[in-house]
Amino acid sequence: MSELTESIQALSTSQALLKEFAKNMEKDRTFGKEAYQEKINDIRDYANGLAIVTYLVPAQNQTVFGDVSLQEILRTQLGQIQNVIHALRTPEGTSEAEATYDLKESDVRRMVSSLQGMIEMNNLMRKEEDVVFPAKYEEAQLKEKPAATSEKKGFFQKLFGK
Repeated sequence: MSELTESIQALSTSQALLKEFAKNMEKDRTFGKEAYQEKINDIRDYANGLAIVTYLVPAQNQTVFGDVSLQEILRTQLGQIQNVIHALRTPEGTSEAEATYDLKESDVRRMVSSLQGMIEMNNLMRKEEDVVFPAKYEEAQLKEKPAATSEKKGFFQKLFGK
């Protein structure tokens, strides 16, 4: 794989992780409250904005071990965005974008400009409060079902306990 494709692939995988992070925030009791809705919406908007280049390569599954920090994801993405911009500005990257992804020079310029805007949004989001989800070690546990009784109790039997 080329530098451009690897950079876009990494960003695409990171985008999927960020979207999953936003879903987990919404499900969480603390962060699911209305006070955090703006932050969740900002994360979603930012993640959707990355689609300017990530639509080119599908995301790969990524297993996360340990705590997940929003700031860490954003820092990683900042580097990945810069790598994509750098790759698109090289002659090899431009020719690969044309050959592999059928992008014209104007498409590449728009992508670079949009990604620079994403860098600004990333910087603003990193200035906000960090959100960390602790690692969860959950093992699937089988729940025993109560033994089914062959005799069904009617309404009056349940009412009077007979």
